[in-house]
Amino acid sequence: MNDKLADTLTIAFMVSALVLLWRRIAKPEVRFLSTWWDYVLLILCALPFVTGFLAYHQIGPYKPTMVVHLLSAEILLIVIPFSKLAHMVLYFFTRAFMGFEMGGRRNTPCW
Repeated sequence: MNDKLADTLTIAFMVSALVLLWRRIAKPEVRFLSTWWDYVLLILCALPFVTGFLAYHQIGPYKPTMVVHLLSAEILLIVIPFSKLAHMVLYFFTRAFMGFEMGGRRNTPCW
């Protein structure tokens, strides 16, 4: 991947994460529904991108930044199946399952 494209996409993701954090804090109805775990997940999703960007451009100490980058990415991969982030993976499997189960039979299960 082109370095310029990777940097652009990383910055776009970081800006999007900041917008989502601002929305979570600024809108009362979203703030009411948000738990501390939602904030942790948002930070956990953004941390590998931020630390990867900093490590690649060698901003700050390299080794500690790489350690935080690797640990945050590994923790994110471990947390995905046990959190709301699993919906981004399981959505496609659920759609396929529901299509097989209910498809062509007017919403009646085939079992």
